[in-house]
Formats: sequence, C-alpha cells, structure tokens
Amino acid sequence: MLQTRLIAPLMVLAAAACASGPSPHRLGEYAALKPIFTTPQNQRTPTQMTVNLTAPAYVAALFVVPGRGTAIVYPADSATNNHVDAGQHVIPIHFAERAFNRDSMLAIYRRQGQEGNRRPATPRRDTTYRDSTRRDSTRFGALRDPSVAASPIGYLLLVASPNAIPYAVLKRRVEGVTIPIDDDEALSTVMKLVKATLADGSPLAGYATELDRE
Repeated sequence: MLQTRLIAPLMVLAAAACASGPSPHRLGEYAALKPIFTTPQNQRTPTQMTVNLTAPAYVAALFVVPGRGTAIVYPADSATNNHVDAGQHVIPIHFAERAFNRDSMLAIYRRQGQEGNRRPATPRRDTTYRDSTRRDSTRFGALRDPSVAASPIGYLLLVASPNAIPYAVLKRRVEGVTIPIDDDEALSTVMKLVKATLADGSPLAGYATELDRE
C-alpha cells in the first residue's frame, strides 16, 4: 500500500519529464461551447487565462495532477461571478501554493519510503505551526507532503456549462479525491466529478493543456 502511494507520484513526474510538449484535450460535450484558453507565455505559474467561448457559459478552471488530485484555481470563492459571455475574456487564476521543483518532490517521496521502513519512533508533541499556505518550500517539504497545488506539473483544465457550476459543491466534489495516474483517465474522472455538480442533463465541455510550472 505504502509503495503504491509513493510510486504513483514518481511515475507522474517521470512521465511528464519525458513528454514532448503540451497537447490539448477536448473533453465532454465540447462542440456545445468549444471552450479554449491560452496563458501568458512568460509565466510559469500563470495568474490569468484568456478564455474563448462560442456561447455564454459558467466556467471553472482546475489544476489536475494525474495520480494525485485536483485543485480549483478559478473561481476563487463562492462570491465570484463565474458567468462569462461569448467571445474572448481574461479571467484571473490563482494557485494557492508555489510549485516545488521535481528534485524536491522526489527527495520527499524517497525520504518517506525510507522512514516507512524504520521502526516507529516514540511520538513527540508537534509544536510547529503548520501553515497550508506557507511559501517557504524547504520548511514546507519538511512538514508535510506537497499538496496538489504545489505540484510542478499537471493539466490546466477549463470547464464550461450553460448551467451554474456551484463553487461550494465543486470544491466538495473534486478536492481531496485521488484520481487515476493515466492522463486520459484522470481528466475523464475529473470531468465526471464536475458533471455531478450540475443539474441533470446539463452539458459540460472541457479543454485541457499540460502545464509545467518549473
């Protein structure tokens, strides 16, 4: 069980390192809205995306890490109006944490594997403040596993539907759910999770590209 948990993220890193380049994925009922986006070329971790739609829709942007999980990068909260008119628009996106580099992540998983083989030590009281938004990557790595939002690689996925995508329901559905390590299966799984937040029969279109934040 432990070996499976450790091997999966390493396989994700290795597969992404060997990838020749981004290739877009058109998902769900894509023809209904034909969503597409671009991000600033000079930003490794983008702060915005330029969205194009053929019809008005509610949109959300997700960072999908195969073998790990999903983080919502837009909307920021339930107060954000995520309805977008047809045409081209710029929307802000936000990654809660700065990306680890691949070597740091590999070191963390190797260390966890080594510690898993040792005899458990006597528990000690932890007096360190564990801040989930801490940006000091060295201390962050020493305290806990990198979160999905800290992954250096993954897919940026834009989803669009003519019906509302409730933020609170979306967050509950997608965050904290482990998804398959295969890229296509991971994206398909996330699309199904998002679809479950919509009213029955609502179309959902998706567009995803690989994102390397290093």
